[in-house]
Amino acid sequence: MQVTDQLILECLNELNKQALSKQKYKDYYEGNHKILKDYAMQDSRSNRKLIFNYPRKFVDNETGYLLGKPVNYISKKDNADITDKIDYEMSHWDKEHNIQLRKQSEIFGESYELHYTNQEGEFSATILTPLNCFVLEDGTADRNVRLGLHRFTKPFEDKQYLDVYTDQEILHYEIGQEQKGKQNEQAKLIYLGKHPHIFNRVPIVSCPANTERKSGFHDLISLFDAYNALNSDLVNEIADHRNAYLVIENARIEEEDLVNMKKMGIIQVPAGGKVSWLIKDINDSFVKNELDNLERKIYDLMDEVNFNESWSSNTSSLALRNKLLNLENRVSMREAIMEKVIKQRLKNFFTYLQKKEGKHYDYRDVSVKFTRNLPTDLVGLADVIVKLKDICSQETLLALLPFIENPKVEVQKFTAEKARNESVEEINKLSI
Repeated sequence: MQVTDQLILECLNELNKQALSKQKYKDYYEGNHKILKDYAMQDSRSNRKLIFNYPRKFVDNETGYLLGKPVNYISKKDNADITDKIDYEMSHWDKEHNIQLRKQSEIFGESYELHYTNQEGEFSATILTPLNCFVLEDGTADRNVRLGLHRFTKPFEDKQYLDVYTDQEILHYEIGQEQKGKQNEQAKLIYLGKHPHIFNRVPIVSCPANTERKSGFHDLISLFDAYNALNSDLVNEIADHRNAYLVIENARIEEEDLVNMKKMGIIQVPAGGKVSWLIKDINDSFVKNELDNLERKIYDLMDEVNFNESWSSNTSSLALRNKLLNLENRVSMREAIMEKVIKQRLKNFFTYLQKKEGKHYDYRDVSVKFTRNLPTDLVGLADVIVKLKDICSQETLLALLPFIENPKVEVQKFTAEKARNESVEEINKLSI
């Protein structure tokens, strides 16, 4: 594919459109909901705007459930060298990176992982979002990235810059403005240079939230708005008798008298006069039922469990997993997508190792293992491990324990410790 300025400008235009449409998801995650702009304000009345930030709650909960515990790598061919390389080169940054990558995917519907070598020559990755990145795919079932754009600014500068990634090199531009009449302006690319990269493919991997590439809370925004509006109306109703009127019978009050009455807190009316409030009768049960109904629908559509409800103190981990079945099914689909992203990361990482050390590794040899961040019945697991010790390998059984991050390393430590203990016992026997 020939990369021309016209093609880059067309992609940049798509990036601008994409960023404009995706900004609302970032706003909702950060608590800037629609009610802040379009709530029906009333003069001389309380106008509090309540925001219940369910998007942040659900995105953080789901991400923590999937990636709260580190991802483990297991060699299918029992090649200890390959897992040791992954652990040594990436274990100091990949846990936090995976969490942030998944979080941005759930917010925007898609995020991007950019691979590069840092100033120390180490393999690294950073996270981009639809607000600053656009990828051009080839249209095949594999959705291979043919071109990637990253727009950014530098500290203390007003200028915008653009990096364009191809399968062989990185092109650097400054984004200027070319005047086209009085109203319309079109971006102008100022070429700054280029340099090659080592990956032999566009080093940007797309991480979708789902197959539709929609925000994880896209379908619930209208429910969030309704819940915010209803709660705000109720608070304001209580705060100042919203839609209430002062009724004065058999008396005439001048406008300046009303100001004095409000200031003094006293109303004087002639004999036979009557003062009362005309207020709307609120059905508490109806309001509570409507709020509860909205909340249930929000949790149901997000496949989440409301842990604020009363739970039995002796709820077992199995019972908890049954309650989380819908969330488990939802997260399992996310897990498959995340595994594919990590495999693409490993593919580029092994290309880096081949160029750096001359060693060849196959990313297909690596199995990616996710561990759910849930309370675990360790006594029950220990019982299962004891019963299966003559059937399964020790490494496989240790992988069941959530507090063991790398089963292979744990087996090596156990073997070494056992050998030391046996040596000490032999020495003690000889000394006796």
